[in-house]
Amino acid sequence: MFIKFLSKFIIILILFIPGSFIFAQTLEDSIQKGLEKSNTLHAASLEWASLNEKLKQSSAGKEIIGSLSGSLSESYSGNSGDYSNSFSNSVTATISKKLYDGGVSKSSEKINNLNIDKKSIQIKVLEQSIILEIINSHLNVFLSQKIRELREKNFLRVKEQVEANKARYQAGAINKTSMAESEARLARANSQLIEAKLNLNNSIEQFISNVGETPGDLTIPTEVMNVPQDEENAVSRAERFSLNIALAKLDLLINQAQYDSLISSVMPNVTTSLSGTISESTRNGNNEGVTLSLSLSSPIFYTPATSSKNREIVALARALNYNLDEAIKLTNLNVKLKLNNLVSKKSIISAVEEELNAARIASEATLKENQFGAKTILDVLDSEINVLNSEISLWRAKCDLVRSSFEILSETGELHTESLGFKPTAPQYKYIEIVAPPLPSPFSVINPRKLFK
Repeated sequence: MFIKFLSKFIIILILFIPGSFIFAQTLEDSIQKGLEKSNTLHAASLEWASLNEKLKQSSAGKEIIGSLSGSLSESYSGNSGDYSNSFSNSVTATISKKLYDGGVSKSSEKINNLNIDKKSIQIKVLEQSIILEIINSHLNVFLSQKIRELREKNFLRVKEQVEANKARYQAGAINKTSMAESEARLARANSQLIEAKLNLNNSIEQFISNVGETPGDLTIPTEVMNVPQDEENAVSRAERFSLNIALAKLDLLINQAQYDSLISSVMPNVTTSLSGTISESTRNGNNEGVTLSLSLSSPIFYTPATSSKNREIVALARALNYNLDEAIKLTNLNVKLKLNNLVSKKSIISAVEEELNAARIASEATLKENQFGAKTILDVLDSEINVLNSEISLWRAKCDLVRSSFEILSETGELHTESLGFKPTAPQYKYIEIVAPPLPSPFSVINPRKLFK
C-alpha cells in the first residue's frame, strides 16, 4: 500500500516540477533549437528548392509544343447599292518537337545539378556560421552567469565585512582610513556586480535572438569530440572536408559546364512538326490538309559574340584555378593558426588552475595571519579578490577552449549538422514541397469583352 502511494506521489511531483529543474540545457540543445528557428536557413532552403525546380526545366527545349492558330476574314466590294462579299476562314493546329538540340538540354541539366550542389555546400557554410553564433551566445550566457554569481558572492562578503568594520570603528578598533578603504572596496564590488548583471542581460538578449527562447540552466562540455590534435591530421581533414575548397572546385566544374553549353548552342538542331489545317473560302471552297515536316538548322560561322564568350570562359577558368590554389593555401594556414590557438587555450587553463590553487593557498594563509594579528581584514579581502579573479579567469579560459575547438571544426568543414550528427535542417536531407497557385488556361484570357472593352 505504501509503495503504491509513494509511486503516485513521485509521478505527481514529476508532473508539477518545472522542466528547467529537471533538464539542463546543453550546448547541443541550444544549437538544435537555434537551427530550427533560423529564418536565414529557411530562406536558403527555399532557394535550394527553387534550384531543384529549375533543374526540371532543363528539358524545356525538347518538350512537345502545341499551338493553335486561326484566321477569319470577310470583304465587300462593288458600287453603291451593288456589293459582293468574299470570305476566307482557316484553323491550323501544330505539334512540334525538337529531336536533337545539339546537347543544350544536357548541358543545362549538368549546370543546374552543379548549381544545386553548390547551393547545398553554401547552406552548410551558412549552418556553420549559425552554429558558431549560437555557440558564442551559449558560452557568453554561461560565462556571464558564472561571473554574476561570483561577483554577487563577493559583494555580499564585502558588504558583510563593511558592516562589521562599522562596529569596530565605533568601538575604536580600527581607524577612519581603514573604514574608508573597506567602503571603497564595497563600492567597487557593487559596480562590478552591476556590470556583471548588464553583461548577463545583454548575453541573454543575444541568446534569445539566436536560439528563440530564454536560456535555462546552461552547461558546457568539458571536451569537444572529434577535434584534430595535431597539425598533420588537421590539414589532411581540411583538404578533404573544407567547404571553401569544395566551393572553389565546384566553381571550376560550373565554368567547364558553361563551356560545354556554349559548344552545344552552336551545334545543328533537328526539329519535326505535324500540322493539320482546315480552311474555307469563296474562291477555293472547303479544304483540309496535314503536313509533316523535318527541319535541320545549323549556324554557318561563329559570331564575334560567341568567340568573345569563349574567351571569357577561358579567362574565368584561369582565374578560378588561382582561386582554388588560394583557397587551399588560406585553409591550411587558418587551420594551423586555429590549432595553435587551441593548444594555447589548453596551456592557459593549466596556468590559470595553478594560479587559482596558489591564490587559494595565499588566501587561507592571509586569513590565518589575520587571526593572529599579522594581517588586516583589508588584506584578507584583497586575497579573496585574487581568488575571485582567478576563478573568473578559469571559467573564461574553459569557455575559450570550447569556442576554439568548434572554430577549428568550422575551419576543417566539419561543423554542419551532417558532420556533427545533429537532426538535419538543410533541405538536401528532406523533401520540400512547393505549393503554387495553378496557372490560368491559355483560352481563359481570350474574352471578347476584354478585347473590345
